[in-house]
Amino acid sequence: MRATADSRLVGLPTIVTAPLILAGLVSLGWLAFEAGRRASGMPSSAVIGQRGPRIEDIRQIAQLAVLRVRVSDVIEGRNAGGRALVLVYGDADVAVDWQSARLVERDDAARRLVIELPQPTPQRARVDHERTRVYEVRKIGLAAWNPLADPRPALLEDCMRAAQAAIETAVARETYTAQARAHAETLLVEYHRALGWDVALRWQDQPVANAP
Repeated sequence: MRATADSRLVGLPTIVTAPLILAGLVSLGWLAFEAGRRASGMPSSAVIGQRGPRIEDIRQIAQLAVLRVRVSDVIEGRNAGGRALVLVYGDADVAVDWQSARLVERDDAARRLVIELPQPTPQRARVDHERTRVYEVRKIGLAAWNPLADPRPALLEDCMRAAQAAIETAVARETYTAQARAHAETLLVEYHRALGWDVALRWQDQPVANAP
């Protein structure tokens, strides 16, 4: 099957970005409340000896999607007996693995932290089958004259696989990785600011960002 993709990445609208940022702030806000509760001596089922921000609190989030990318592709598929033209819609999240967060530096007197995070990676790439439209699927060549041969179902499956691969390739672009880094930095900076701390983020293979 030959698939050619006329990829058009739809710009990320605020209505998609804002809920992801808000959800992250709510999660981190809850962790900030828990950290404050521990520091103030409020009842807790856990015995905590250390006060202030803990890298364990960040790791509790596990993996947080900080960016959602919507993609549309025109996929043309051909095989020995068929031709298909499919307008494919899909999306994927770009997420940060918070469990791999590492505390690089901590200055209790200045209330400053340096945290290292792994680079954001695409997650949950999917084809939106409800919105995807098949504009053309027909038999060609000798198959058009053979009622017993129908290559179209297999061709459509090939088109869907090509669409999935196109979405995964599209969201792996550096422009979306950079946006995801910026959103993750916003989340962590606001979280630690609520605790009265400054934080600088260090991304793997990159210099320190957002230095206080």
